[in-house]
Amino acid sequence: MPHSRLVSRAARRAFTLVELLVVIAIIGVLVALLLPAVQTAREAARRTSCNNHLRQLGLAMQNHHDTYSKLPFAGSTSPVRQSWTSQLWPFFEQGTLAQKYDYKVGFHQPPNIIQNSFDGVLCQRIAVFYCASDRPKAMWQGDTYFRSRGNYVVNWGPITTPFTPPNPPVANAPFGYADNASYDKPKQVRYSQITDGLSNTLLLSEVIMPKYDASRDQRGDINNDRGANRFMTINTPNKGTDFMLSVWCETTADMPCIQAATYQHYTARSRHPGGVNAALCDGSVRFVSNNVALNTWQAVSTMDGGETLGDF
Repeated sequence: MPHSRLVSRAARRAFTLVELLVVIAIIGVLVALLLPAVQTAREAARRTSCNNHLRQLGLAMQNHHDTYSKLPFAGSTSPVRQSWTSQLWPFFEQGTLAQKYDYKVGFHQPPNIIQNSFDGVLCQRIAVFYCASDRPKAMWQGDTYFRSRGNYVVNWGPITTPFTPPNPPVANAPFGYADNASYDKPKQVRYSQITDGLSNTLLLSEVIMPKYDASRDQRGDINNDRGANRFMTINTPNKGTDFMLSVWCETTADMPCIQAATYQHYTARSRHPGGVNAALCDGSVRFVSNNVALNTWQAVSTMDGGETLGDF
């Protein structure tokens, strides 16, 4: 076969530059169309995972109540400093970790935490405390007491802490202090005290964490007995500015905060578009819109207010 005819056939089989550019453009358009759908599907899966974690924690709360006839306390300074998180370990397959934890000393003391070391019991990253939409395996390294962070916090209601007399407490939520001022007097609630109904009372919701482990921002520091292991309903989800203890505040656009000695409060926040997941005292989990009415959000955070709830 003549050489010129071979060249002619090869030329007919090749793409021209224009055809190649058209193909690349089509692929780019398809990727642009598909990427949001893929991202939406991934976020839906992450939100479902987060939902399941809250269900597990809600069930663990119920198991704690079945055993002790009361919910765990949120945090206490006396006789030792302790958060609600370690109290739940025996009730969701973390019994081995609970055996290593020394409940007779504070969360910040050995073997619970070993300064400048990742060998402390509280350095164990427990998957159920993390939401996949945020930073799974995040740690607290804002000082020398290394420990794991987490995304789930207990409901304190529409109130600040510590409240300053003569302003009276304005809420009664499943977690808090007996007089809302004394850190050594945490309350432990029985289900019989939740007269609004277990399905009408918030138990847990979400917070988001700073981007870096070394950030001196206490949000997500759920193993600490104060502050960051709770949320308040002063603001609706993902709204407002957090009033935070001491120097542990690094404000960003999605996590605004100011340092405050009194009237401290923390907003429920998540990285899910449009709202937060929240567990109710009956063990169910709801997705709550950022646009929920403030009076409804506050009503569902109290346990004996007798409110008539709107859409929730």
